[in-house]
Amino acid sequence: MSAVSLPVGTVDYLQLFSTVKLSSRQEMEEKIKKYQLGQQFCEYLKEQEISYAWCIRHPEVCGCEESRDYYKRYQEYLGDDYSICKHLLVHERKGEKRVFLIIVDDSKNVDLQKLKIELKCSKLEFVSMEEMQELLHTVPGNVSLFNMKFDIQRKVNLIIDKELFDKSLLAFHPLYNGMSLFLTPENTIKYLNMIHRQASFLEIPVKKKELLLEKVI
Repeated sequence: MSAVSLPVGTVDYLQLFSTVKLSSRQEMEEKIKKYQLGQQFCEYLKEQEISYAWCIRHPEVCGCEESRDYYKRYQEYLGDDYSICKHLLVHERKGEKRVFLIIVDDSKNVDLQKLKIELKCSKLEFVSMEEMQELLHTVPGNVSLFNMKFDIQRKVNLIIDKELFDKSLLAFHPLYNGMSLFLTPENTIKYLNMIHRQASFLEIPVKKKELLLEKVI
C-alpha cells in the first residue's frame, strides 16, 4: 500500500492551528520546524525503503487519548485493526540502573511490579525529562520507537508487547507528535534491523482491575 497523507499539504497542516492561540511568531516558527523534522523523517524512511500505509497530520498531542480522538476522524481509511502504541521509558531505581523502552497498546495499564520480576531487575521508575532528552533526544508526549536511532551508546533496552503483532498496523509519531505514521509490524521490524537494534518480545503484564464489592443491605 502506498503512503497517503491526511490531510494533504503544508497549508492544510497550518490550518489545523487556525483555532490555536499562539503567543508569538516565534512559537509558530518552532511548530513549523518540528513539522519539517517529521516530514524529513518520513522522507528518510522512504529512502530506506521502509513503507508506511498512512501519515496523519494533526495538532500536537500529549497522550494516546488525544491521538485516538484524531484517528477516529479517519476511521474509513484506517479501519479498526490498528494499535496506538504507548511508550514507557523507565529505568531501575537501584543496581545496574538499566533503561527500558516498553511499547504496548495504549489500552494496557502496565504492571511495572510484575514486569520487573520478568526482567529480573530492581524497582522500575520513569526517567526524568533530562534523561529522556539525553537518551532519545525527545520530551514526554513525543517518545517513539523511531527515537531509538538516537541511542548511539545502546543504553536503552527495547521491550515490545507480543500482542502488538496481532494488529495490521501500528501507529507511531515520526519524531514529532503532530504527525502519526501507520505501518505494518513487518516494517516496524525492518526499521529496527535498519538501525541495527533488536527488541525483546514479551507478554507484558497488566494491572488487574480492582473488584468493587457490593454492599448487601
